Amino acid sequence: MLGRQVSIPDTIERVVCIRAGTLRLLVYMHGADRIVGHEEGDKLNQRRPYLVAHPELTETPVIGPLMSGDAELILATHPDLIYTAYTTVAEADALQKKTGIPVIALECPELGIMASRDTLYASLRLIGRTLHKEERADSLINYMEDMICDLDRRTDGISTCPSVYVGCIAYGAMKDITSTQPYYPPFTFIHADNVAASIDKRLISHVNGTTIDREQLLVWNPDVLFFDESGLSLINDIKAGEVLFNQLKAIRNDRMFTLLPYNNYTINYELAFINCWYAGKILYPEAFADISVEKKGNEILQIFLGKPVFDEVTTANSFRQITKDELR
Repeated sequence: MLGRQVSIPDTIERVVCIRAGTLRLLVYMHGADRIVGHEEGDKLNQRRPYLVAHPELTETPVIGPLMSGDAELILATHPDLIYTAYTTVAEADALQKKTGIPVIALECPELGIMASRDTLYASLRLIGRTLHKEERADSLINYMEDMICDLDRRTDGISTCPSVYVGCIAYGAMKDITSTQPYYPPFTFIHADNVAASIDKRLISHVNGTTIDREQLLVWNPDVLFFDESGLSLINDIKAGEVLFNQLKAIRNDRMFTLLPYNNYTINYELAFINCWYAGKILYPEAFADISVEKKGNEILQIFLGKPVFDEVTTANSFRQITKDELR
């Protein structure tokens, strides 16, 4: 994905994944059985769906710290190939030279922007070529595109969509209500009126997120508030007695809901898709009347991860309404 030319063995039986997102993509591509090492910290983050579905991955040897790896520890696992992401040509070439093992760079981009989605698909197809799993890449990409088309079909042309805002989006740590996402896929795919979509592109970061002033939320005054579940403990700004509590109509009308946190060592794409269906049911109940979020969630998790682990990746705070009485 960096434009490098890399010679690899025809048969790849043992691989390691370093940096955010690569291990997840390998699990998506049915490559979990070829993983021979894991990064330090994985055992502390076992709510990541791919680790929930495949806890055996954390029983492999440690290959180094998060976001870097260690050449000696990697060599000790005898991999045929190293996958990496969030890197540069110089870094990838240096690791390849130091280990003598081919290094393939992938990308884990945003989901809600078509050009970025094409980059994700290119990464999946690259894994498919290296592991001889081209059919799996095509199948997964087609499944995602079919979901996007279904979401579009259900919501395109509906003129009565309320305005929405999502806060508490996690980027590296829990964030409060001012952390948002202008290209939030669950809103983009269902044609929701995301008030944050008007933010200047120069202020948006895929890695560090987007932060607004609290006063801006008063100006937008959205009809519906969604919260990334990971930041619920930080919503003091909308507690009773605060200006936002008294002024926001979403609070006044009890139109507040939680969504799954999907930023955890970059994007858990399967959780982003599950959020789409829940947001659709909240904003367009008639168009999504046939959808059970739990059933659809298990379907998505089965397709992406190989196991229907909806109950394991959700909590009591997942997909629930928050009332103003809870904020008093």
